[in-house]
Amino acid sequence: MPPRCNEVRTVLTRNGFACERSAKHETWIRRDSNGGVEARTFVSHGNKEIKVPKTFKDILRQSKKTEEEFYRVLRG
Repeated sequence: MPPRCNEVRTVLTRNGFACERSAKHETWIRRDSNGGVEARTFVSHGNKEIKVPKTFKDILRQSKKTEEEFYRVLRG
């Protein structure tokens, strides 16, 4: 079952990301100790399923996580 946008937001928050902008899409950024951008990814508004596998893989790559890490963090 593909993940939902709210699940992606949960994992990003638990990994130190914050939503810094919300226009066409939400921009989620994790900053390093100096305030520089360490990682950045984008999530659609709402809570729809991410049905396109490439979209989910892009979010994982941009957030520097593997699929296994994603589901481990999601389960808590």
